[in-house]
Amino acid sequence: MARPDEREEYIDLANYAFKIDVECVLPKMYSKDIDSSGMHMVAADGQGRLRAQVAVYPEPMNAGGFPLRVGYLGIVSVHPRARGEGHMKVLMNKWIEEAPASYDMLVLYGNRQRYEYFDFTLGGVKIKYSVGEVNARHALREVNVEGLSIRPLFEIEGAAAYASKLNEARPSFVHRSERQMQDILTGLEQQPLGVLEDDKLIGYLVVSKTGKELTELAMERAADIPRAIKAYLAHSGADWIAVFAPEYDTELNASLSSFAENYTIETSDMYNIMDFARVLEAYLTVKHRTIGLMPGVFSAVLDGQPVTARVDGNGVTVERSAQPGAVELDKKQAQTLLLTPHGRYVGGGAHVPAGWFPLPIFWYIADKF
Repeated sequence: MARPDEREEYIDLANYAFKIDVECVLPKMYSKDIDSSGMHMVAADGQGRLRAQVAVYPEPMNAGGFPLRVGYLGIVSVHPRARGEGHMKVLMNKWIEEAPASYDMLVLYGNRQRYEYFDFTLGGVKIKYSVGEVNARHALREVNVEGLSIRPLFEIEGAAAYASKLNEARPSFVHRSERQMQDILTGLEQQPLGVLEDDKLIGYLVVSKTGKELTELAMERAADIPRAIKAYLAHSGADWIAVFAPEYDTELNASLSSFAENYTIETSDMYNIMDFARVLEAYLTVKHRTIGLMPGVFSAVLDGQPVTARVDGNGVTVERSAQPGAVELDKKQAQTLLLTPHGRYVGGGAHVPAGWFPLPIFWYIADKF
């Protein structure tokens, strides 16, 4: 693991590899007052110079009322003069070897084939809506935005506590430190904006650097979602914007689908599940409470871990045991089944009640690394 006195070196290596200023782009990890050395696993040469690094940022979650230990893996970087020497492979495998003691799941964003070598599966569910001025002019013509204004969120008193409250009202959320909220929501060059009515916060937006993507939308009242979208289109002057939504945010999807021009269903990051029973119980519960699940039973041995999940009148239960004759799936098969719509093609004859998978796992850009 990196030492605190190596801060300048691991930051310089990241900046050199990615051609960015990580202290500005990722302030929640790299602002001056944070010692992030403990999340960096590094490779050093005989002179002590850092040649490669892989970091895991702890992101404790609550999904369906269940605490999940999640780590977001990032800053995978190798010095150009040390590429091809196998450092990344060693560091990645070491992290994955140690992860089950600390994490139920690792998450990352990156090249699919590169990280499939390390048992990550591209999956999750992200819904992307296209909304334009033409939609506002016609479908939202009767929507009243009088009295609404949009201002930089952290110019407003109490913004951090307000954003924390709305985040923790979600069916699934990463715990965000109120003290770090500004660094979290401005990460990866995003801009958080407050939506006010008569100078009172009624919600917030997080927009991309270009202003053409709403990567996060949180309103106290679902009825104000169309108003916020119409107000933001006028505020930004954009002809078209994209709005991202998790599948489990049913109020947001119901609202956006009523006026958006179009939508696509996309993947949301890559996942390496360490504890299948824990992840299955948490996200089946999220899906049952929001989208809904038909009653049924699913039993399998997933990467050597026996699980039996039931949905009935009492909700979701998951046991760490499998029924006699339950299908056995390797890790790639198991994660393909749980995380993607391609589970129907998984061999082995897994019986799954209709609509249970993919699990509605989603990652906001503000929580990425």
